Amino acid sequence: MSVQIETDQDRWDLRWAWALTLVLLGVDWIWAEQTGLVFVGWLRVACVPILLLAIGFLYGYSGRSRRLSDAGHYAALWLAFCAAGFVFTYVAATPAMPLRDAEFVAMDAAMGFHWLAWSRFVGAHPVIQLPLVVAYNTFLPQIVGSILYFAHTGQTGRNAEMIWLAMLGLIITTIVSAVLPAVGPYVHFYGRQTNDIVMLMSLRAGGAHPIALNTLTGIITFPSFHTVIAIIFIYVHRPPSHSFIPVAILNVLMLLSTPSEGHHYLIDLISGAVVAAICIAIVRGTMRPIKRVSETVARAA
Repeated sequence: MSVQIETDQDRWDLRWAWALTLVLLGVDWIWAEQTGLVFVGWLRVACVPILLLAIGFLYGYSGRSRRLSDAGHYAALWLAFCAAGFVFTYVAATPAMPLRDAEFVAMDAAMGFHWLAWSRFVGAHPVIQLPLVVAYNTFLPQIVGSILYFAHTGQTGRNAEMIWLAMLGLIITTIVSAVLPAVGPYVHFYGRQTNDIVMLMSLRAGGAHPIALNTLTGIITFPSFHTVIAIIFIYVHRPPSHSFIPVAILNVLMLLSTPSEGHHYLIDLISGAVVAAICIAIVRGTMRPIKRVSETVARAA
């Protein structure tokens, strides 16, 4: 009976997560139409999630492998939501609200943090910078590794938590960044335009040239989504999961790397931690009641 309860809960989580993804895609489409933005390459992006979803259904409904079914379903959902989420960050930048870099620099200074000093310190010590660079770039590998690990070890509930936390985290982060946009300390202090900042400024200026989905990059400064996802990784790998210690160490390094390697203010990290805490509270408060209802229905049956 416990297996059936887990299956019902998982299906509930997946259905609602897909519904949210489709809603976000609808918001993207309407917003892009209103602002004149054109995104190309949808067919290429859709092929992989469709294939993974087919694998999930094949192995799930045939009963051949629950592990492969879970991995296929959650990997497909992650890819689909990432596409919708990245487009959402682009359309949300079009209102072109006033940049807040000066305020963020002042907040950092009030806390005794100076980005230029920290960045130069890290850059002058390769033995410190190398592990930070590596940790910062484990963002995508950790997503893939976590999906496979939780599917392989039968921790499907952790996969559900991770995708829901990431979805809420990206939506909240994007909305906040649209209201309080910034170009980041690297551009603010050095005046150098990176590719993502060029794109951000083009969006703010009303640029309507076609944007290829496979070229989308992160354009959010405040709050730091790297901070949000690092805390999410630590949370979903919490004990009794045996992966907790190595994942916690890796993501503490990711947090330390975010100011220098991700070009973020300290206030970006603090706000990202607040967003992560809010998302964890929401997911803990909603998923547990749903599970209790499923258990009650199963016992009554």
